[in-house]
Amino acid sequence: MDSDKKKRFSSEYNTLSILEYLYLNAQKIPVTKYNIVTNIQGIKQQRADRVNRMIDSLGKNGYITSVNTSSNITFYKITQKGIDAYEKWIKDFLDFAKSTDITYTTTRSTTTDNESLKKVSNDFNN
Repeated sequence: MDSDKKKRFSSEYNTLSILEYLYLNAQKIPVTKYNIVTNIQGIKQQRADRVNRMIDSLGKNGYITSVNTSSNITFYKITQKGIDAYEKWIKDFLDFAKSTDITYTTTRSTTTDNESLKKVSNDFNN
């Protein structure tokens, strides 16, 4: 891959990144698409129509809800189904990491920017 090209992640990865962002930031207070796009690293390189499809897919499958305001701004919030799905994914990932003999310290140190992995990892190990 040419070093001048921006790295793009798969739509599956980005969809999970959106769910993770909402898990960390929108359980109680909804956020706008602008918040999602500007705060998730991999999303910045995606076309707007692709981001819209990812968000629409999460909504249609019940993982997030949207709230339209009178000022034509849509806010997004994770649902309980989305929380459950994300926590299951984290648990499955940690089970996978343990099965490959990756130590807890290695898993934790490689995810220092991901508070949810540390939280769930701590919960999982207790």
